[in-house]
Order: sequence, then C-alpha cells, then structure tokens
Amino acid sequence: MANALKVIGNNIKIGNFQFGLKKDGTPNEVDKIVHDGDTVSLNTPLNFSTRFLGIDTPEVSFPIRKKLPFVDLSKPEWTQFFTSGEWENNFPVPPALRNHLIMRIGDGTKIAPNHDKHAKNAEDELEKMIKADLALATAQTARTKDDFEFFLAFGYEFLDQYGRFLCYLSADEANFNPKVRNPSYNEQQLANGMAVPFFIYPNIQPFLSKPPFDKANLNPIGFWNNINGAGKLQAARKSVSDARTAKKGVFEVADPLILLPYELRFIARKDTKGPDRFVIDLGQSGSNIILKPEKYFKIKNYEDRLFIPKEFVPLFTTNGWQIQ
Repeated sequence: MANALKVIGNNIKIGNFQFGLKKDGTPNEVDKIVHDGDTVSLNTPLNFSTRFLGIDTPEVSFPIRKKLPFVDLSKPEWTQFFTSGEWENNFPVPPALRNHLIMRIGDGTKIAPNHDKHAKNAEDELEKMIKADLALATAQTARTKDDFEFFLAFGYEFLDQYGRFLCYLSADEANFNPKVRNPSYNEQQLANGMAVPFFIYPNIQPFLSKPPFDKANLNPIGFWNNINGAGKLQAARKSVSDARTAKKGVFEVADPLILLPYELRFIARKDTKGPDRFVIDLGQSGSNIILKPEKYFKIKNYEDRLFIPKEFVPLFTTNGWQIQ
C-alpha cells in the first residue's frame, strides 16, 4: 500500500488525503470539514509508516546495488554478493575503511545469514512487545487493535525520504489503567540488544532539554552541557553498554552481529560513495573534534557515535569545532 506522505526530489514533502470522516466513518460534507479559512479536516486510506529514531536494526531485506527490488537477506544473492567480492566494485572509500570492512566481512560466507538471523530476532522482539502491550490494554481497558493507540514523539525532523514518521514509538498511556507510559520501543530494543544505537543530530531532540541549533548550544561548551545533561540519552547509551556486557542480542558471544545495518546499506546502495555523515565521539566529553564520515569506526563503542549530517557541519565549524 502506498504511503499517505512521501518525500520527493529536493526534499519536497507531499501527501494524499481525502475528506475528513463523520462519526459513522463516512466522508463528511464540505461545510463540516472546513473549520475556518485555513483549517480543513482530512482523512487518508493510505498507509502511515514509522522509522524509529536513535536505533538501527539489521535489515530483513535491501536492494543490492539497484533501486529495486528489495532482496531478502536469506536469499543466496546476498551471499554471492559478498563471497564473490562484488561488494568491493565501484566502492570508492579510503583504504583504512576498506581494510576495516574487509576484516569484518572476511570470506563473505557468514554476513548474510548472520544479518538475517539478527534482523528476524529484532522483528520478533518488537512484535512480542506490541502484542504484550495490546494484551495488557485489552485486560485493563477492554481496548482491542481497533482502538489501541500508539504515542509518537518526534525529533527535529518528522519525515524521512520514504515518507515515514521519524519518531520514538510507545503504547499510549491511555491504553492502561492505571495510566502508565513505558520506555519507547526504541529504547527497549536497545536495552534488549536487538538494535545498535544510531544517534543522528539533531534528531535526538526529544532526549535534549535545549534547542539543538541555538548558537549557545552549538559551541563545544554549550553542546556538551546539553548532551551530558540529557538524562534519557545517557540512559540509552548505558543500556547499550549493559547489553554488550551481558552479551545480549547483537552482542551475543556465539554469533554477534558482524556488519552493522548502516554499513550493509552503504555497501549495497547503487552508486555508493560510502558513509556520508560526520561523527562526534560522545565518549570524549569536552572535545571540539568532528571526525570525517569514513572514520566512524575509529570510535569503538557504538553508543559513543553521534552522527552529524553533512549539511549541518558548517553550523558546528563556525562555532568552534574542527574536522579531522
């Protein structure tokens, strides 16, 4: 099903909606959907989708150097892609990053089955959490999937290039009696070791107490005060560290996740140029250094990587940051 919202060339956001509905679910009259001179009630039969902020789970499927179609990681095409060495073709990345990936990928035989296993584990875990919340809501407030509600908290940007809401998602507190809001599914996936962190500035904004682009919060001192004072962000980082210590999920001893989701994506994309987001090391509080995209792997712990889209980097460099 098509998405109700989408992003097309040059980051233009568009959508398709219909007349707002009456209480009986049928389309309303024009004079009922028009509230005033700049407000119209709308409805859509199309699909809304979300992309969880702050986390990255292994891919169930992804195109292999093509725009379409998506290929399941369980398919032999993926193993062929890695074992044949095709993944290195037309892949202009610096030698240090190439060597890092070569060491991770090895002979290529393990990448696809390993990634597929962890992707399915993450999918199963999310389904289990939502089913548990739905069952509890049904028991406490008689809500079913017809009236169960999700709560969405957005970052600085609310829509990605595929028309998905960028959000932290949880079961709404109104589903339960007494009302309770548990940690978002994003945070639970990190704590359970089902995801790796993917903190992208400024879309960690719900975790921050101050506006991300105020000049006072962009210079290194203000930035670190903002970051270090963000209790939920620090808790999320600690939950990743704890999952790694406990050898949970992607950190398991027997078969840990080999290739990170964003690594698989930038390797497999058509006309890939490698990673394109700059990185700040959250483990180096007080630093004024931003690493170039190809150096992300120099930061050992995943939870210490804060990615900065290239269009925002000049805002940092004009406020005291240096690129290395």
